[in-house]
Amino acid sequence: MRVESLWHLEKLENIPTQRQGAQIRCVWNYHLIVEFWKCPFENLAEVKIVEEGLKYAINGSNEIRIFSYQFEPFGVSAQISDGVTHIYIHTWPENGYSAIDIIAKTKEDSYRVLQRLQEAFLPQYVCAVEVPRGIMEEWGET
Repeated sequence: MRVESLWHLEKLENIPTQRQGAQIRCVWNYHLIVEFWKCPFENLAEVKIVEEGLKYAINGSNEIRIFSYQFEPFGVSAQISDGVTHIYIHTWPENGYSAIDIIAKTKEDSYRVLQRLQEAFLPQYVCAVEVPRGIMEEWGET
């Protein structure tokens, strides 16, 4: 029986204040900083299983590149990219824990990847921080 994950979400607006004039935000992509807790050991321990979960999550239409490292006796660091979406993961299977970064073009894409990662790794608890990434442009006096 699948139990829904408990969620905690923080939203960071990293827009600096400006004394003169105003800033307009141009968001290039969305970065989710995610922690999964209480994942099954076997989902996080071996590089082959982690890579399968990442490929499922990115579901890219472009050429996928994946780099990974298998720690001994267990644990994985890996990254995957299709040129538009990027996922980085570090696992501590003995603790049922993984730290994940998701960078995607839109907020919807980043949350779709997060949902698929949850389906692949089955965490009981999820904490995510949403960070819009981009540049500021000055647009005059206020």
